[in-house]
Amino acid sequence: MRSPFPISAALTAALFLSSCGKQEAVGDVPSGEELAKQADAASKAIRDEEAAANADGVAPVIDSAEMTSYANALRGFSIMVPKDWAADENASDDNGQVFNDAESKATLTAGWIENREDADLTAAVKALEDAGEGMTGDYVNENEYRASGLIEEGSKTAQRILRKPDGTMIKAAITYPADSAAALDPLAKQILDSLTLQ
Repeated sequence: MRSPFPISAALTAALFLSSCGKQEAVGDVPSGEELAKQADAASKAIRDEEAAANADGVAPVIDSAEMTSYANALRGFSIMVPKDWAADENASDDNGQVFNDAESKATLTAGWIENREDADLTAAVKALEDAGEGMTGDYVNENEYRASGLIEEGSKTAQRILRKPDGTMIKAAITYPADSAAALDPLAKQILDSLTLQ
């Protein structure tokens, strides 16, 4: 016997009935005024964060366009260096590179160290901690160590050591005249922050 309703009409009726019980929670949707307040608060927070970063010297000292990347594919790391810092080929090898800035008298050394059973890492950390009362250093985590301070009369250093997954390590160190610290401390941090394992 043939149904008095066509199948398409039955389907339409079923869909209509199933949707009748659903309601959207209107109270949970913020009003346009509330959304505008939230957007203003988020925008203010971003501006405050940027202003604090600039006041603390966290903002980049040198634009990335003024930096060049030194990458060591053999040892698996890279670091950003100011374009006008010259590579010292006599002090460099396959394990790393030395850069000098004639104007500020700063020197950057970035290179690979073998680190058998963490002996070299332990020795490097001990040497930094024993370098003088002006040195401060600490492990950021189990694979990263940072230190900075006065190493000898008239000189300051900032260093970062990263342990690679194979146990070897990459060390970057910037040494510069202590009387230039106000200008060079933020730049040293910017350079060391750019040290990346590949």
